[in-house]
Amino acid sequence: MSDIECAQASRANQTKNRNKERWVAVWSLALGSFASVTTEFLPVGVLPEVARTFGISDGQAGLMMTSPALFAAVAAPGVMIAAGRIDRRRVLIGLSMILLAACLIAAFANSFAMLLGASLGAFWSLGLAVAGRLVAPEHVHRAAGTIFGGAALAMIVGLPFGTLLAGFFSWRGAFIGAGVLATVALIAQIVVLPPMPAQSRLRLGGFAAFARQREAQLSLALTLIVFITHFGAYTYLMPLLIQAGVSGDTGTWVLLAYGFCALIANFAAGRYVSRKLSAATFANILLLAVVLAVLPSLDHARFTVLAGVMIWGIAWGALPLCLNVWHRRVPDGESEAAAALFTLATQVAIALGSVVGGVVVDHQSLGADYRYCALAGFVAAALVLRARAHKPRTPKDH
Repeated sequence: MSDIECAQASRANQTKNRNKERWVAVWSLALGSFASVTTEFLPVGVLPEVARTFGISDGQAGLMMTSPALFAAVAAPGVMIAAGRIDRRRVLIGLSMILLAACLIAAFANSFAMLLGASLGAFWSLGLAVAGRLVAPEHVHRAAGTIFGGAALAMIVGLPFGTLLAGFFSWRGAFIGAGVLATVALIAQIVVLPPMPAQSRLRLGGFAAFARQREAQLSLALTLIVFITHFGAYTYLMPLLIQAGVSGDTGTWVLLAYGFCALIANFAAGRYVSRKLSAATFANILLLAVVLAVLPSLDHARFTVLAGVMIWGIAWGALPLCLNVWHRRVPDGESEAAAALFTLATQVAIALGSVVGGVVVDHQSLGADYRYCALAGFVAAALVLRARAHKPRTPKDH
């Protein structure tokens, strides 16, 4: 082999190794995203136990979802602006440290909302925004999808994970388990994340420029309504199962089955969502709304309720991916601003869904909460139809 061929082979190997290292970095961010969102959803699986521990109602306990979500909504754009020109590697590692502190505070004290919210909102936004800097341009969407996949997976399995740990230990033990997960993610990021100097200083004008686009407004409105639909009911899923006569231990396995159904739907959606985005989004929103409308009337039909929960998992499993793809198709805008506004919309929706749901559960009934959420779902489905009717037809939208 000539010297030139040897040099070319050496450069090819270096490029291949560098690509592998960058993808390992992407997966470390996906793990961090999974850890932060899992921690956010742990309260759902342990809601009755938390309520009993502190002698409060289920609706009041549901504020464990509301408070972190509100802080996350503020942190998503706030931390991005405050970070200025600080290396994004340092920011991400710092946010993972905050997440670990939040888990430990939740396990050994009574409040963790502010720390969790600060870490959650900013990490998810920044992780999505820097994805394209870790890989070749042709792999940007795949990298962003991988990091978002960590959050999507956490939305699906976070609840059964927490419920399973709480069943073996306690609700505080569940947060210790989340802390272990956060520690693994933190170590991975320290080891594999490369330096990522800030490319520009994000300002409020970047958010305004993105939000002025009609496509962005539609994406954010749809995300807000769909997440309210889901989390207004999802936060109170354990009380629904108990009302249907499902015991705590059985409920844990029901939630695991729910997570499995949602996980399968999430992976299946990846095969068709880019080609049939509008149809996939509409069908899953409609299915979600129908299930939520029907479930309250089945409160004494245990097996029918369980079947409904499985269908719910299938419907929801595809929706985070559908909404994220919809958002990424907005043509123009600063990537960090776009990611932060998407996170802001989801976290505001989680907060609104859980707090309004708590008020309805405490002052009306669990069934009323589910029916209101179903109504919001039907509104979201109508919004998709309206958007499709006013959009030029392309093969990807059918």
